[in-house]
Amino acid sequence: MTRTAIVSVGNELLYGQTVDTNAAWLGRTLTPLGLRVVRRYTVADVDMEIREAVGRAMEVADLVLVTGGLGPTPDDRTKGAIASGFGRELVESEEAREGVRSYLRVGQADVPDRLHSQTTIPAGAEVLRNQRGTAPGLLLEERGRWVVLLPGVPGELRGIVADVLVPRLRDRGWVTGAAHHFIVHTTGCPESTLAEQVEQLRAGVEPSVLEGIDLAYLPDETGVDLRFTVDDEDPQRARERFEALEEVLTPAWAPFVFEAASGDLAEALLHALRAARATVAVAESCTGGLVGKRLTDHAGSSDVVLGGVIAYADEVKVRDLGVPPALIAEHGAVSEPVARAMAEGAARHFGATASIALTGIAGPGGGSAEKPVGTVWAATSLGGAVDAFVGHFTGDRHGVRARAAQAAMASLYRRLLRS
Repeated sequence: MTRTAIVSVGNELLYGQTVDTNAAWLGRTLTPLGLRVVRRYTVADVDMEIREAVGRAMEVADLVLVTGGLGPTPDDRTKGAIASGFGRELVESEEAREGVRSYLRVGQADVPDRLHSQTTIPAGAEVLRNQRGTAPGLLLEERGRWVVLLPGVPGELRGIVADVLVPRLRDRGWVTGAAHHFIVHTTGCPESTLAEQVEQLRAGVEPSVLEGIDLAYLPDETGVDLRFTVDDEDPQRARERFEALEEVLTPAWAPFVFEAASGDLAEALLHALRAARATVAVAESCTGGLVGKRLTDHAGSSDVVLGGVIAYADEVKVRDLGVPPALIAEHGAVSEPVARAMAEGAARHFGATASIALTGIAGPGGGSAEKPVGTVWAATSLGGAVDAFVGHFTGDRHGVRARAAQAAMASLYRRLLRS
């Protein structure tokens, strides 16, 4: 595989003002083509730092992709820094000039002075035409390495990569299609526990089956993805090799797995509802509509999602969901009886065959010794039968809400699969 490194340029990336989505996209796009990203660097708009990062990248990679800093303003330093680092002058390029004219649709009119820098390139560089902006991509060959400069605007970068760079990489013989990713999505099992169970099974697998297959655990606040990377130029053979290993390892994740092309449990839940010819309503207190949002984030969800109530105040629980005031007075709003009544009320109010209800303490305040922050009661109704459970979720307010919503959706999803 072709070893690849990415150098991201921009003060805004270091300051946290902009998330580096370009590097993530490049990694996702190039790896299946057989270009493995082995190193990433993020540097400021400073000539010396740009040159140093590119130099280090060239020590470990055959292909170095530099993103950002190609615009027309004084803080766009990448092109000049690279040119001086390689001992090349910046020279006028008629091809780059024509690219700017074409984008601006000015015919043979001169390029505006403010964009003059977009028409200069390091001597000997190849212009990679940008159909979506004025900054061309540039390809330089140095010491047997390719150094490719790409604009930082995501749409422009992606267009150049797809339209121009990938075909050039194919010509070079660097696109092999050797790496194939297969993702297993799980929720409800801690990473350490899941990994222990998987590794116990993997230890009994023949080494020949494991050869050329890497496994990475990718946890977040809603679950753990297992990413299998298979090195094989034949896509069908790669899938067969993964499926052979998957058959052995499935018992480790079977209770926690879900199927969703997007990786979102909400998508899997919607599919399960459709398969069961069920409809769903939600009643949310501490999650403030998060379950409803996640379900309706998916196009076409209106065929099964009927509606929901954000029952934050107790009077809303009583008025809109029919929760008996005596339940709240006796058990408190954060309790199993109230969660069950909310689930029943949501299903009844909207005429749904299934429902999800949550009531809890997301924090940072409001907890007690008996009901600390992170305590959430969730209930699901399916065909009139209600199940409830309590979760003690960790993290800040956002984390508690995200984990509680995921757990509640997982509960209904598992019930649908068993029905």
